[in-house]
Amino acid sequence: MEEASFQTPPPSDNFYTPSAPPAKSRNFGRLIVVVLILGILIFGAYRLIGSRKTANIPAVVPTPTEFQFPTDTPTPQVSITPGVTTAPSVNPIDSSTGLDRSTLTVEVQNGSGVVGAASKASDALKSFGYHITAMGNADNFNYENATVQVKSSKSKYLPLLKKDLGFSYTVASASSDLSDSSSADALVIIGK
Repeated sequence: MEEASFQTPPPSDNFYTPSAPPAKSRNFGRLIVVVLILGILIFGAYRLIGSRKTANIPAVVPTPTEFQFPTDTPTPQVSITPGVTTAPSVNPIDSSTGLDRSTLTVEVQNGSGVVGAASKASDALKSFGYHITAMGNADNFNYENATVQVKSSKSKYLPLLKKDLGFSYTVASASSDLSDSSSADALVIIGK
């Protein structure tokens, strides 16, 4: 008899081949990876949201706005300029002397040649409540510091005007010898 030769069976889908894992184990591996990714995402979201709840975030509380009713009394305004000391806004009536600044008429002149010097000084005096009647240039631009003159009838205002100007300027001379024919009660000349 002839020897029977052994033949290999044809490949079939029912047999296990070591090169490809079964479909069930592949699906299980994918399921584990998806569950791990979802777990990481949920944990990260929880930590992010949880940290926002425990952070020390200050509460925003609106502050009420004070409404100012219009009055006949002027409100002094002081502009802040770096390097220049300014006086606080005050009532036109001086508390120590009882003098009403708004009754003194003041003319302000520029004796420095610096553009806007008279306007700046005028604004400073207005912040105290003085009544500014005129602004312009002085007879020359060679004045040093500030010069103050008042009429002799208003001499009681001289120390107060000098003190108020002293917040923004150095007052070099102050006198109560302003001519009675002057249109203003006081003359302030701003120098260099």
